Amino acid sequence: MLFLAIMGLIVFLLALFSVIYARQTGGGWKFLTLITVLSALVTIYAVVKLPYWPYNQSQQSTRKASSSTSTSASTSKSKSTSLSSSQVVFNEASTKRAAATTRLNEENILKQLQSNYQSIGTVAFTKSTKTYTITPTNKKYVKSLKTIKSYPSQNQKAITTITSNFKSLSKSLQKNLAAGYTIQLLQPDTTDKTLLSVQDGQIMTNNFK
Repeated sequence: MLFLAIMGLIVFLLALFSVIYARQTGGGWKFLTLITVLSALVTIYAVVKLPYWPYNQSQQSTRKASSSTSTSASTSKSKSTSLSSSQVVFNEASTKRAAATTRLNEENILKQLQSNYQSIGTVAFTKSTKTYTITPTNKKYVKSLKTIKSYPSQNQKAITTITSNFKSLSKSLQKNLAAGYTIQLLQPDTTDKTLLSVQDGQIMTNNFK
């Protein structure tokens, strides 16, 4: 703007002198007058836009502050996005660790149940239903279960003992794993009929009666 102001002033002065000379000599002074007016307007415009005036300095400060605010906002947004991404990764890692721990506990309990009940039958675990299933295979135990089921009224003490043991086992599963796990005993010589099932210490199925 300073260069434009200087050039406009020079053109204005030259045009002004030319107008004065043309008036004295009777030449074409009208066109020179137009040039003088235009150069004067350009000079005034350039002078007004110089950065040295207080109002121009205020506008520049406002623009700088706005630019600084925008930059700060972008930086804050970038940091926030980065923090959110880190939080997602952390949550995913925590979820995977929790799932791995649960799977390990389920497998350890299955091994313990298989060891404890190997004398009476097999034990399997169905993850989709969170169910531990005991299948009786020992001939003496199978015979005892059939007798109890056939004559429940004469074997109430045995039924009470079995159901109490399964309730305690169920509560142990709830304590060491979580709520929602079921322990069930299949009927002898079957693979799909439940004789007794308990979840979180509560009897869900009782076919002894």
